[in-house]
Amino acid sequence: MWENFHPRQVKLHLSESALETINRLQKQRSQAILLLGHYGNWELITKIPQFTNIPTQALYKPLKNRFLNYLSYKKRAKHGMRLLPAQHALRILLREKQTPSITLFIADQFPGNDNGIAVEFLQQTTFMFSGAEKLARQLNTYVGYVSLHPLNKQVWELDITPICDHAASTSEGFITRQFASMLEKSIQKDPSWWLWTHRRWK
Repeated sequence: MWENFHPRQVKLHLSESALETINRLQKQRSQAILLLGHYGNWELITKIPQFTNIPTQALYKPLKNRFLNYLSYKKRAKHGMRLLPAQHALRILLREKQTPSITLFIADQFPGNDNGIAVEFLQQTTFMFSGAEKLARQLNTYVGYVSLHPLNKQVWELDITPICDHAASTSEGFITRQFASMLEKSIQKDPSWWLWTHRRWK
């Protein structure tokens, strides 16, 4: 890991394929859901609005401390990212299903043993958050996997790998399992960039 590493001091670069994907979504005026994990400098996703005219939003969990919540919200929204409270996101997105948008989910949270979808992940059975998949299938959106890797100390590159073009045509669990497989490959390339302290197995 690099010392004194801070997302505000780092630039975001979109790969050629990521730019092509975003441009295509912009022309189609369609909805898209992008999935990523707690891997690499994921806070840089707040800079995606700089690269597109499509409304871009991400889910967040409001902090109990109102002042800290204000500071966190202000920092993450400064580049134009819209933040949706996680507990209201489904209702908001369904209400706005006719509006073109890009919605980002950090989807490797532990959903509880009675929730989510069980997948084989890092050589053990792991329950993965499936809310993003359920929403994508309801809205029939494009779904892609976002990966981030450093080009150097100052620049990180974001890439988008397609999972499906029309989520409603996929079988239940397909999107979540594809996401888990893609995240696993990212971790295997460089395990040091995954947030191992984020509890997933209980």
